[in-house]
Amino acid sequence: MHDLIIRNALLVDGSGRPGEVTDVAVLGERVSEIGEVRGGARAEIDATGLTLAPGIIDAHTHYDAQLTWDPTASPSPALGVTTVVIGNCGFGIAPATPATRELILANLSEVEAMSLDSLRAGVKWEFETFPEYLDMLRRDGVYPNVASFASHSAIRTVVMGTDASVRQARPDELRTMTRMFREAMQAGAIGLGSSTFENHNGRDGIPMPSRLAARDEFLAFAGVMGELGTGLTVITCGESTDIAFLAELARASGRPAIYAPLLHYGNQPERARGIMLQCRDARRQGLPVYAQASCQPLSMDFRLDSAYPMLTVEPWSELDPGDPASLRASFRDAGFRARFKQSLSRVEGGRIFNGNWAHVEVALAGREANRALEGATLAAIARARGVDPADLFFDLALEEDLETTFTAKLLNIDEDRVDELLQDAGNMVSLSDGGAHLTFFCDAGFGMHFLGHWVRELRRFDLASAVRKLTSDVADIYGLIDRGTLRPGAYADMILFDAATIGITGTRRVADLPNGAARLLRSATGLKTVWVNGTAIFSDGQYSAGRRPGHVLGQFATAKPRVGMPQ
Repeated sequence: MHDLIIRNALLVDGSGRPGEVTDVAVLGERVSEIGEVRGGARAEIDATGLTLAPGIIDAHTHYDAQLTWDPTASPSPALGVTTVVIGNCGFGIAPATPATRELILANLSEVEAMSLDSLRAGVKWEFETFPEYLDMLRRDGVYPNVASFASHSAIRTVVMGTDASVRQARPDELRTMTRMFREAMQAGAIGLGSSTFENHNGRDGIPMPSRLAARDEFLAFAGVMGELGTGLTVITCGESTDIAFLAELARASGRPAIYAPLLHYGNQPERARGIMLQCRDARRQGLPVYAQASCQPLSMDFRLDSAYPMLTVEPWSELDPGDPASLRASFRDAGFRARFKQSLSRVEGGRIFNGNWAHVEVALAGREANRALEGATLAAIARARGVDPADLFFDLALEEDLETTFTAKLLNIDEDRVDELLQDAGNMVSLSDGGAHLTFFCDAGFGMHFLGHWVRELRRFDLASAVRKLTSDVADIYGLIDRGTLRPGAYADMILFDAATIGITGTRRVADLPNGAARLLRSATGLKTVWVNGTAIFSDGQYSAGRRPGHVLGQFATAKPRVGMPQ
């Protein structure tokens, strides 16, 4: 007797093989039989006309804080995700001593654009160490599976305090950090999450702690992974971190090293392709170096009182977002505007906005009289009015008392260039940032977008290849055991969907975070049911009440990845 039989589904099993119509049976947490299942079951589903596939593995999320108050990791399971990887960029919340909790939250709030009041109200501090954090998640239960990187910035903060964002570690501090990292790995961390990205600043504009780490600090952590024979390093890379350094970490650890984020920059059209080719060359040498690529344009909604895309455009860093009167005065000031325009006249590789006003739209006007501007670009409006688009940017916001919402399409816009990145075997489809930048965008539905846009609409991928990119390729690189494919004995992480309608909606604003904070959410179209370890957690638009079936993963494969490696 099986627990569940799904009959007549088009099974796309994650291996890359073409789909076939068949039955899939589940017993307990695992797939028990595939084929013409003759036995009975406690529940049966007729999936005629629908596709059954492994659940999406989201390798780049920031649900570290949210999971302490929201075990669903919303909205990811409602968008087809059955496994989330947290601790990316090194922005986790563990370890965290009572003395460092406020600093860790303040840094997280700034760098990932989260409400600090919401974090203060929501985070449940029933841990201090990383092992205690994982224990708490296991005790409370989670809906999706969760794998967590050890957080580089959190480790530095606990060991060095405010000095973590100012200087390199002393030898004694590095020994302490290495010991803490080893304890995290032994407790079940998947590896090291870190960042050297110039845009990653914390409270009061200070660099996030990992940005101050020396080469030897990274190599010390790589050495721990080499000793243990497991783990991987993921770095959100700044201009100073090149593929040669990731290859050095892969060589020192014997484990994968991953570059993030791989995005196409319109002002540097060969940049992403060059990184892709360098990763490919490293793999040809037997070094498992990969990249996290996005299948979506990087777009952000923002207002001028919280303009994340502008933070690295001088003189924006001088502004005080907590003082609206001061903001208005600066935006009116001719000197400020001149310096802003001068900054944008110089293309800077590390900036996400470089003055392309044709990719900035009025998303939501603050006054009824300006509703006709919604959906129009600032370049087009400025051209019609005969004004400079930067002046229009400030004048419109001031006219509407800073209530204008803009949408900026920042990166990854040229789909031919993006397609080249996505096709490469060593580039994972990833980078949702789920749980972060909640008022600017919601990209947690990247898998729905990939299946709907890149497969059905553009036909750049066949369905089987696309599912493999979202599932088994990631499982192989990350060492996720018995996940990413549907076969007898594998965990029954599954999604059932209509391939003819699968996709993603636009955003809507919902005030459902702790302390009443709002976030942007999107929904999936064509997604019917999501199972984690054999239990339905989302069906017909609703989360399932009851037990929380997700595993907090703690054991990972020690074999080197096969994806993109010489055979």
